[in-house]
Amino acid sequence: MNHDGLPATALDSLHYADYLPHLHSSFSTQFDEHTALELELIAVEEKPAAPRQERFVLVFRAPVGAPIEQRLYEMRHAQLGHGTLFLVPTGQDEQGIYYEVVFNRRLSASP
Repeated sequence: MNHDGLPATALDSLHYADYLPHLHSSFSTQFDEHTALELELIAVEEKPAAPRQERFVLVFRAPVGAPIEQRLYEMRHAQLGHGTLFLVPTGQDEQGIYYEVVFNRRLSASP
């Protein structure tokens, strides 16, 4: 646990299987000094990967009126911890603003 009571795990170090059980849970972020928002994790999509490569996408939904800005955001989750994720707005409808986080990284070689 860190000083604010969240697990010390960095969100950007987690894997597809870590996020999947938390589908439809809430993540919080501070968009700017005046705007704190809750985002719902609405999809965890595994993508085809090459050997020793991991690819997956997280899709979040923020409330209507949330900022539509692509950038790094400090995200927090009660069970998963906190960390910086690069959110890219991908659309909006009457339910909210949608953002994607794409993971495409090399996995460590097995010993």
